[in-house]
Amino acid sequence: MRRGSRRRMLPPLAVVLAVLIQALSPVCAQGSAALRGLSADDLDRLAKGAAVIRPAGDYRKLALGAAGSVADELRARVAAIRPNYVTEVLSILPASDAAAADSILRKLAAALADPKSFIGIPYWSRQQQKTYDLFDKMTIVTRSATAGGQTVEVVQHMEPFDDFGARYEYRLELDAAGLATGLRFSGVNLGPIIYSYRNFKAVTPGDMAWELYAFRDGARIVFYGVGAVKAFDLFGAARSRLEASFMGRVEAFFGYMAGAIKK
Repeated sequence: MRRGSRRRMLPPLAVVLAVLIQALSPVCAQGSAALRGLSADDLDRLAKGAAVIRPAGDYRKLALGAAGSVADELRARVAAIRPNYVTEVLSILPASDAAAADSILRKLAAALADPKSFIGIPYWSRQQQKTYDLFDKMTIVTRSATAGGQTVEVVQHMEPFDDFGARYEYRLELDAAGLATGLRFSGVNLGPIIYSYRNFKAVTPGDMAWELYAFRDGARIVFYGVGAVKAFDLFGAARSRLEASFMGRVEAFFGYMAGAIKK
């Protein structure tokens, strides 16, 4: 009888433990479908309101687990590049209701709307051990309104590369009441990216993408940014310098945007 009673007690205990885990970890409880493959440390950082910045070991296994056409579009964009450098930036922001989510997403849209403002984003150079502007040149070539957002083409410069063309676009997803429920952003190089100091083409047109999807998920906003680059690194000879430069800028850009919408 005792052994039988003990067996009958196990399911309720398992239920209690599951409830406790959900209560103590809101990211796990509400974001398990939105984000995947995160370590316990990653989940702890997100639960405390900190951003998670991490290299992705495999571009086919991104942390974005959300379903739907927008998430599929982002994953397909990264997969099409077949990148050899990938960095993800993740953050969770509380949004108690639809109005709060709308406010956060519109604040993010405003931060992304003017590429010239990207110049002032601080970028920490690991190579030089010094802080620089993310870009030191940003010239608007064309700007056009699109449904829920805009598309901007620019000529920009970032050390240690020559000037190159790029396109930035974003769009807000709206519900029937006109409130924002999601934001999709994409940035891609239109011209080749030339490594100035060795005068070689490091990236062909279309092979450097900065992709962002921020969306309402219950009582929170999930912020998911990824930078993906397929770069020629002289068969590894320039890898350390290129990786630090490309991925450091991904961290700077998305880290800044994630922080901007918390202010």
